[in-house]
Amino acid sequence: MPDYEIVPPEEAGKPTRRRRQKPRMPALTIERYGGRLIYFWFGMRFVDLMKLFARGRFSFTLNCIPDVLALFLWVPWNSVLYWISEAKYRRAAEGIKLDKAPIFVIGHWRTGTTFLHDLFSVDPDLAYPTTYECFFPHHFLLTEGHLDKIMKVLLPKKRPQDDVPVGFDRPQEEEFAMMMLGEGTPYITHAWPRLGPADTEYLDFKGVSEKDRKKWAAAYMWLYRRLYLKHGGKRLVMKTPANAARLPLLTKLFPDARYVYLARNPLDVFPSTVKLWRALYSVQGLHNPPYLDPWLDDYILDMFARLTEDYEADRHLIPEGRLVELRYEDFVKDPVGAMRDIYARLDIEGFDQAEGPMRAFVGERKEHRVSRYELPGPLKRKVIDRLKPYIDRFGYREAVEGKSAVAPKAEAAVSE
Repeated sequence: MPDYEIVPPEEAGKPTRRRRQKPRMPALTIERYGGRLIYFWFGMRFVDLMKLFARGRFSFTLNCIPDVLALFLWVPWNSVLYWISEAKYRRAAEGIKLDKAPIFVIGHWRTGTTFLHDLFSVDPDLAYPTTYECFFPHHFLLTEGHLDKIMKVLLPKKRPQDDVPVGFDRPQEEEFAMMMLGEGTPYITHAWPRLGPADTEYLDFKGVSEKDRKKWAAAYMWLYRRLYLKHGGKRLVMKTPANAARLPLLTKLFPDARYVYLARNPLDVFPSTVKLWRALYSVQGLHNPPYLDPWLDDYILDMFARLTEDYEADRHLIPEGRLVELRYEDFVKDPVGAMRDIYARLDIEGFDQAEGPMRAFVGERKEHRVSRYELPGPLKRKVIDRLKPYIDRFGYREAVEGKSAVAPKAEAAVSE
């Protein structure tokens, strides 16, 4: 499966985190495109794990069996810790007053939402779901600060798809928590990638029954209340790209929420998303290698089109003064200046004390290198034709027809 990444001449032919030397025991060695990452599935309760195995018809490959067996050593404890945590914290979580509406960072994967989320995260007046909270949602109120210190040895230093640092205390997508809670999400495709896309209807709930939609919403609020309690009632900044297609639900759950939508040249977004899913399906699949060639490109393009079409159809549901849209290419020219504008337009207090930490964060990431890509001509034209409304709405027509949208110097300072 190609990832369309342009490999610098000095790296060509050399083994890296993403280009491993041929293993000596290919029948037993797991293909880990991008490196190793702890299974998401460690955060599930036992019943949900068995449901996950059943929907994949228990089609484990031999090389995954050791990691699958390791799940049985830990997963049963999630239920025990859940019962203890709920006994201790449920009343407080259900009774807490949700008096600060969240901020939702939205936009397709690889449009810069991680970088934006990270900038929000250094504001001492704001809070965010951590990786530990999203991977172990059943009991983080009880175990965060203790168990995460022990399990951090299982995490790599950087994400499989890029060079962004990884840590249990770093901001994370709450979509992973929903998956651990056993709710529908397209992310479930990570488990059985050879079977193709799964739960795609949960991108926007079209085709999901009213009963299941209410169940999903109830689980989301269950999680949100516990996050709100954990972080002392601070305003939460939530980041899940799929939420751009869920505005009918989110605007009902959080009428006064703020939204920041990021757009980016789709000829950069598309191949970067290919690399993202190729890396995660490789390291998370319960059968391996994932064999993505028959479906991955079309799946990504279809989901890109659906997400953006849903967003365009429903963004009017966001109250006036509660939405900021910006292009990644403009954002990275002056990230801190863009954040100042976002705070002012969305009526978020406290930018003055957040500005210093934001500038420090940008300074720390200035050496980050963003990958470059080149799509084959026919695929490039396919992407342009399919995403024409998006391209024209956000002003990418000139860029996709051959001119650069971002100066390399500005782009090299940020992550995706």
